[in-house]
Amino acid sequence: MADLVHGPASFSTQANALLRKNFTFQKRDIKSNIRLISVPIILCLLLVFLQNWVNKELDKPWNRCGCKCVGKNDEGKCEEVCGIEYSDLNQAVSCSIPSPLEWPPLLQIPESTYRAVQTDFISYGDLPDDSCKISGSCPATILLTGTNKTLGESMGGNLFSSGSTVDYSDIFYSLAYNVLGSESQTKYMNFLEAAFFSNQAVYNVWLQCSPNFTFSLPLEFGSVAVQQEISCVKGLHLWRNSSHEINDELHKGYRNGNPERKINEIIAAYDFLNSNRNGFNVSIWYNSSYKNGKRQSTFGFDKGSSLSEFGIKCLHSGFAWTFCKNVV
Repeated sequence: MADLVHGPASFSTQANALLRKNFTFQKRDIKSNIRLISVPIILCLLLVFLQNWVNKELDKPWNRCGCKCVGKNDEGKCEEVCGIEYSDLNQAVSCSIPSPLEWPPLLQIPESTYRAVQTDFISYGDLPDDSCKISGSCPATILLTGTNKTLGESMGGNLFSSGSTVDYSDIFYSLAYNVLGSESQTKYMNFLEAAFFSNQAVYNVWLQCSPNFTFSLPLEFGSVAVQQEISCVKGLHLWRNSSHEINDELHKGYRNGNPERKINEIIAAYDFLNSNRNGFNVSIWYNSSYKNGKRQSTFGFDKGSSLSEFGIKCLHSGFAWTFCKNVV
């Protein structure tokens, strides 16, 4: 009897067998399939819930700019106006400020206990005696050097004012013509200048202070009025023979730069290089102990990128000072 010969199965037969095989396999592994399908569904539901919760929290009064109904429109309904003047301190951060307040520039004045004085490791005779720290009368010091001492000291004398000029009809504008400073720390947000809201005096830096000089200015910021105390601090500009001497003095004034681990802090230092009547060329060291709104554990100086707008290149030194050079 001849053997039966079977031809290849048709496409439909093969497809049917494959589907049955896959169905049987999936039926045996049904728990895994349920998990596979449910995980993305649960994840989407969690995201929807989280989004609704965040929206609800952000829509609460303390997370929205404060608003108030002022006046009435033609239909007799009050018009809701939102702004920082209708907000409390929590709401104010959510308000847009199209025209922020303008503040006068201020120097970062070292705290009286950290200002530069004569020490065993810094022996320059023109620095004040450390007894000034007892009375809190130590001057704020700037160091100068350059090839032309006469020009440098003349410019140093003009870094500080010799008297106060205040126009009570426009206080902020007139304060900008004074050399002001503060010991207060800077903040991340400067809509309100920390120096005027720190319960600390703002200093007017003079070449020579009058005895017990202090006065109070009435300052208004929208609906907020404060009395700001203005005190005097003597500004001292001292000449050094070279930038090397300045570097050495700055380093020794750094807490880790002297064996007594004391801070002997100055405001800044200037090297006028070869400046003359025909050209101004200057290098600057400046203090950034209060970078990012925090006072570092040891005072130091840091890079100021904003100076690049004026053609000044800054290089950060190894002991937390920054050296900036005019490259124009």
